[in-house]
Amino acid sequence: MKILIINGSPRGRYSVTLQSCLYLEKNFPEHEFEFLNVGSGIHIFERDMSGAVEAIVSAELLVFAYPVYCSLVPSQLHRFIELLKAANADLRGICATQLSTSAHFFDITAHRFIEDNCRDMGMRVIRGLSAGTEDMLSEQGRAELEAFLRYAVFCAAMPDAEAPVPYTPPPPVPYVRRYEPVKKRDGFDTVIVGDLREDDESLRAMIKDFDAVYPYRTRFVNIADFSFRGGCLGCMSCTAGGRCVHDDGFDRFLQDNIFNADAIVYAFTLRDHSMGSLFKLFDDRQFFCGCRAPVRGKPVAYIVNGDISAEENLRTVLGARSQTGRNFLAGYACSAAGISAVSASLAYALENACLPPKNFYAAAGMKLLRDLVWSRRGILYADHDYFRSNGLYDFPQRHLPRSVLMGLLALLMRSPRLRPRLAARINRSRLSPYKKLLK
Repeated sequence: MKILIINGSPRGRYSVTLQSCLYLEKNFPEHEFEFLNVGSGIHIFERDMSGAVEAIVSAELLVFAYPVYCSLVPSQLHRFIELLKAANADLRGICATQLSTSAHFFDITAHRFIEDNCRDMGMRVIRGLSAGTEDMLSEQGRAELEAFLRYAVFCAAMPDAEAPVPYTPPPPVPYVRRYEPVKKRDGFDTVIVGDLREDDESLRAMIKDFDAVYPYRTRFVNIADFSFRGGCLGCMSCTAGGRCVHDDGFDRFLQDNIFNADAIVYAFTLRDHSMGSLFKLFDDRQFFCGCRAPVRGKPVAYIVNGDISAEENLRTVLGARSQTGRNFLAGYACSAAGISAVSASLAYALENACLPPKNFYAAAGMKLLRDLVWSRRGILYADHDYFRSNGLYDFPQRHLPRSVLMGLLALLMRSPRLRPRLAARINRSRLSPYKKLLK
């Protein structure tokens, strides 16, 4: 079978994910492997997509290979998918799967992004593999990798499998301005960060309406006006000095325009089930901040030109981002009524210093980051210092009295005679502090 590896890592031949693909090539000599380095060579495909389209059309199985960046694929791969869709090639029936490497921090949303976009183009989607960064170094990891490819080949060879109908997005409904400016109050600095193109009149009108109805003064920052030198390279250079290897002033741009705000509103037009490849580049390039999150605890809102109610995966990404950053999410404004409601909610959050209570996204996500930073503290030492100084290393194994108590209880609960009495006592002791509080 002819297998095309679409290497979406910006690290190119130094990619860990690519090593997994090279392992598959070595251990499955009966298949023909071809490699397309779209992550490190995106500037080439910006100029000409014909070679990439030809390679994709001639393949029997596509494997999107990439590291997970900011809950999705790297911005370079995101841009390649954008270019592939714009090429309008007939890709119906082509089989596509994916192989990612990560610390499993929202790998599910990255996989869903690839699946949704492949289905848009009429491809047959085969379940992918989300591997840990070092899984291939273990016998079990290699076995799972081999099983993944065997299953993908099996599915691709299955005759008469039905491919989805290519998706044609409905024409956008122009937004008509509705609100007159209200009198502004001082006290809070709110920045609207947008990806606003010259021809995006609907988003422009939505931003103006939000500014009109919002009770505090706003300022607008258009990331489309910033001259990015490139996307995140995953080079880890920033972990040493806290500065991106791209010397384009992006860190200062963030500090001067965004990080100093009291609240942040993101404004974008829905593109390819996301905020668009430019916003993805904007997100990826903030990797130099690590887990230290300068906007942590600040309320956020979204102005969305498009039907975000139909984009479950994007809502998951944005909701998880708010939770892990302890940002109060004021909502998504997609209509005139939504703009009014979201602006009121954002103002309330500012005035009352609202913080979201932790849910699964916040709790589980921070534990994954905690373990990752701890295991790589020699490299991520700035994040390590942040976690240590803020008490985020909440390892349960470190609470010695509780560990001793749990060990003793485990021994006692093994006794059939003691177990019923212990269980009743444990239930009473668990409720004791709550009963004292209620008194």
